[in-house]
Amino acid sequence: MRRLRIGTALLLAAALLAAACGGDDDSDTVAPEPEPAQTTAAAPQAEPDPDPDESAPPTTAAPADEPEPEPAATTAPAAEVEEAEELTVALVANQRAGDLGPIDDLVRGLELVEQDYGADVTFIEATDPSTFESTLRNLANQGTDIVAVTFPPMQDAVVAVAPDFPDTRWIHIFGFEGGVDNLVSIGFDYYKGTYLAGILAGALNTTGKVGFVGGVSIPPLNADYNAFVAAAQSKNPDITGEAAFADSFEDPAKGRELGAALYDSGNDIIMTDAAATDLGVIQAAEEKGGYVIGGSVNYFDSPAVIGGVLLYWAELLHAQVGHALSDDYTPGYVGAGVAEGGVDLVINPDFLANGPAEMVDVINATLDEIDEARSQIKDGSLEVPFDPEL
Repeated sequence: MRRLRIGTALLLAAALLAAACGGDDDSDTVAPEPEPAQTTAAAPQAEPDPDPDESAPPTTAAPADEPEPEPAATTAPAAEVEEAEELTVALVANQRAGDLGPIDDLVRGLELVEQDYGADVTFIEATDPSTFESTLRNLANQGTDIVAVTFPPMQDAVVAVAPDFPDTRWIHIFGFEGGVDNLVSIGFDYYKGTYLAGILAGALNTTGKVGFVGGVSIPPLNADYNAFVAAAQSKNPDITGEAAFADSFEDPAKGRELGAALYDSGNDIIMTDAAATDLGVIQAAEEKGGYVIGGSVNYFDSPAVIGGVLLYWAELLHAQVGHALSDDYTPGYVGAGVAEGGVDLVINPDFLANGPAEMVDVINATLDEIDEARSQIKDGSLEVPFDPEL
């Protein structure tokens, strides 16, 4: 990787690596998203001018009847300062922006990288899997310093390309590969967050059924559903779960259709796990009088959204760019789940202020139990099973 001039303050962002976005064992469930620290790169310092040459012969004195001429001023050549190359950072997403969810938040993180690191940034929507590898190769061939890619579908491409470009540092956000020398993969253990959501849903449930809408039925999302239902059943073992998958993370119309069907079949609360498809589920909740636990703080404007299992995408990308620039750079797999503070259940403050009084009372009565479960996940005394089977 080309050596980049950055100040010590900028490298402090790498301290976020171990905890992804930070966390506090005793934090309240209702919490705002953390603000990343502003960092400023230190300007390179020029070396001082060298002393004039002391070995030059003395000036010969002029005759007494003539004024002594002024010696010519000697100017030392200016010290040359090495120009720092501009940092280049690219984000390649396999989903489109405009989801009010993970992609929009990652774009915000890219803007933070531009602001705090002075980087030349590029965002690419690569929604056709056949273009994944060629897109990554093109960026690396252009000399891009850091390339971040999104989600499990891009894993094969980044693992194939990264070894061919050792001077580029690669970040896979929601990846699982830990064996490439210039690749950091971040996994979220999101199912542990949906477990916390299940405790809340189980406490609020009045119909005996809780629903789940996922983007695609793949092992991580199946585990999210199973953890959600298991936690609801810890409140009431008679609760049953019902899952529906849209086969897309970008289809609000399908989300609305699936959400309406789940509400009509008796599910009063739906956990969403489908990015932009979530928007349709929220619309169905508003139309059917149901409720949603979503995946983005951007959904909190809806009166149907009780809360969300949040991932701090922007802060994570910002921190990982700092880590990639650090002298302490270490490739491999990094966990960024509930235990590390990268995933958490957050209650919608507007719902607490304006939601049905009986539901707000139940939520407030359940917060201590959720906080206790979070603490137990962090200290390892609560093991949430990863169950990928439906």
